Amino acid sequence: MITTTEIESIFDISLISIDNLTDNQVEDFIVALNTLGSKEKIENYVDPQWVVLAGGKGSRIDPSGQLNKTLDIWFGRDNVLDLSRRHLPTTRPHIVVVNPSLHQRLVNEDDESNHSIFCVQQEADGTGGALKAALPVLRKSSAEFVGITFGDEPFLPPNIFWLTLISHFIQKADITLCAKKPLTVADKGGLFFDRDGRFIGTKEWYDMTPKEQDQMQKRLAAGCAYTNTGITLVRREAMIDRLDQLELHKNGTEYHFVDLINHFYRDGLKTNAYIYQETVLSGVNRWSNVLEGEIIQYKQNQALLTELGVRVDPQTQFTYEFKADRLPQIGVGCHFLGRVHLDADVKIGDYCRLENTSLLGRTTVGDGVSLKDVRANDSAFLGNSTIFPISEPVFGLRCQTEVEQSNLTDVQIGTQVQLKLVNANATVIPCRSVLQKRDLGIPTSPRSTWWDELVTEPYLPGVFTLGQKQHEDDWFQLRQHILTHAKNELIARSTSNHLLSKTAEQIVADFLDLKRWNDEFVISELTAEQIWGAVFEMVKLATGTSDPYYYDKRQARQTAFQQLNRLSSSKLSWQQKLKLVIAGNIIDYSSARVVKKLAENPSYFDQALSAAIGANLSIDCFDQFKDLVIDASPKSIVWLVDNDGEAVFDLWLIEQLAEKGHHITIVGKSEAASNDAMVTDLEQVADHSFFQLLSAQIHTGQVRIISSGSVTIGTNLHQATHEFATSVLNADLVISKGQGNFFTTKGLNQDVFYLLMSKGVTAEVATGITADQSQLIDGLILAYVPAGTHYPNTLTNYYDSL
Repeated sequence: MITTTEIESIFDISLISIDNLTDNQVEDFIVALNTLGSKEKIENYVDPQWVVLAGGKGSRIDPSGQLNKTLDIWFGRDNVLDLSRRHLPTTRPHIVVVNPSLHQRLVNEDDESNHSIFCVQQEADGTGGALKAALPVLRKSSAEFVGITFGDEPFLPPNIFWLTLISHFIQKADITLCAKKPLTVADKGGLFFDRDGRFIGTKEWYDMTPKEQDQMQKRLAAGCAYTNTGITLVRREAMIDRLDQLELHKNGTEYHFVDLINHFYRDGLKTNAYIYQETVLSGVNRWSNVLEGEIIQYKQNQALLTELGVRVDPQTQFTYEFKADRLPQIGVGCHFLGRVHLDADVKIGDYCRLENTSLLGRTTVGDGVSLKDVRANDSAFLGNSTIFPISEPVFGLRCQTEVEQSNLTDVQIGTQVQLKLVNANATVIPCRSVLQKRDLGIPTSPRSTWWDELVTEPYLPGVFTLGQKQHEDDWFQLRQHILTHAKNELIARSTSNHLLSKTAEQIVADFLDLKRWNDEFVISELTAEQIWGAVFEMVKLATGTSDPYYYDKRQARQTAFQQLNRLSSSKLSWQQKLKLVIAGNIIDYSSARVVKKLAENPSYFDQALSAAIGANLSIDCFDQFKDLVIDASPKSIVWLVDNDGEAVFDLWLIEQLAEKGHHITIVGKSEAASNDAMVTDLEQVADHSFFQLLSAQIHTGQVRIISSGSVTIGTNLHQATHEFATSVLNADLVISKGQGNFFTTKGLNQDVFYLLMSKGVTAEVATGITADQSQLIDGLILAYVPAGTHYPNTLTNYYDSL
């Protein structure tokens, strides 16, 4: 025996929630099911495998065929194909039959759902041909019954499928067709019955004889004419046995699957017509049908909002994606205008104004927030305290947070914020921020023609994401380390004000705690370089300090000039110069390790840089550098600088390379990022009296200084400017300085010389070089990686494999 509760648990639905389903029908349904045999057999019988016919091209929607009616017409988050199959009663994957061009789109757009099996109808040979295209999958199915519906019917209510299924089992049918009472029978598929009332089958209007057409008109006048909706339940094996018996229609061009009904009737199998009593909207084969469906849908949704206490503008087009038996969570006194969409887990506070806004994922909107032309995904707008009066003329509500024309993903927005034309991803925007025309947080891959040329493999702006470390015991300690480092190193440099410090600390903590709808931490998909870039930006916004490392950079620059004056007077070989340029990275007053060494030994810089000249290169590609740069004919070279202090040594070597005829593009940051050199920093260094020749080279254009666009540690190629990308693509080679640039430019589609020191665990893992800490200086690397080189492990592993 099977119970109502057990049936409901299979499909996760309450039968009493199905409109127009009576208690007697439920009772008859359960009784009929329990005549079928064991509980396992009943569960298999009652769970059909649905075939969704979506092979039509929609030529009446778009004669050119470029706009597909099932994929390109959207109602909120869902397109026509999604909506047409959202209510199908089944636990099995949908079999979706599509035409070749539609299938190619689904493959290219990676839209093939995990709960769908796609079959291709190679020729436009009707609904019967579509069913034949699904035969290979249907033969493997374990379902007793197959459901058939269309992929262009987005407005069908859920009860039409359930009532058809329940009628099918109550009538103990082998095939059931859902029919409706039409307003007209012309150009429709009409139902025919024998003298005993048994369902014979259907005929399209153009296949009917004049007598049959007249009969249908008379039935329409009498209120007993029925036309075909296409929704069908059929015994799977009996259907497969008879598919080859289908005959062609429309001058031999189309098979109609509903002809199966007549074959079942003639063979003595039980046929059943379920007559759906409510109005059934047509599919979207014409724009007029789309408009009619939209009007009804929007009116229903407006009524829902009104019941929830929302002020709804008469023209509001409201769509939503809510879970079963769960209404949207919207506070009091809200006002919706224009096109508004809410996802299932969205929550709206009190006195909010939403206009032309889509809130997706697990977005929450606190009290007193106004959103206009906004798209937010997995984001949180913090609530404001209520102010009086609550309302105002024209806009209706006095909202303290106002966001316009912005796209926000994985973002927390503070109270009393004013944003306009802001694109933000994975960040926290402080309270009282007033921002316009800004890109904030973590950049995504640029949609540029040059992107695929710039990188040759899936690009990651760093060595690893934090999610790759999530299995380790100290993962939460790693998050705490980020917070502590931000507090002690960045925030302490940014402000001495206690309130601003606490505000900045809280923002960083909130950022580290950001989660998506699936409870995954936002930072789990980010690299350390991306996280630090986002933290740096947030602290700048919170404290108002644009360059927290300003004094560290100036001190490092001064020290670098002092050391260069001391060392450049010696006659150095090119190899010694390169070692000195690499070792210049130690001049870093933002490093606690370096500051400690200086405290212990005030001559540390003098001794370490002098030692570097005679040190060995841990990875030595000097011969390649000599061939491709020093002794080579003039080349176009892009030079990525790292820290501000060591940039002094970079420009010293660049000046000498330019003397050899090379054209060099020096690349710095567009904005402050830790102690890295910005474009303005590089211009100041180049203006120093030490670089008179370099100034002349810049004046003639032989040397130029540009921004990479990156505002994080290293060079995040997702932030690349068009100028930078073009410079790299047009260059003969790239010279990359420092660990940050090495970590973030793997896969760059260009010959690259990496000049860096291996310092710290991450560098040791990435390079395979562990510096000898007993030495004054060690771990100097001059590596050469040709364009298109793929090495999944360390640099040393790569060279060992050559």
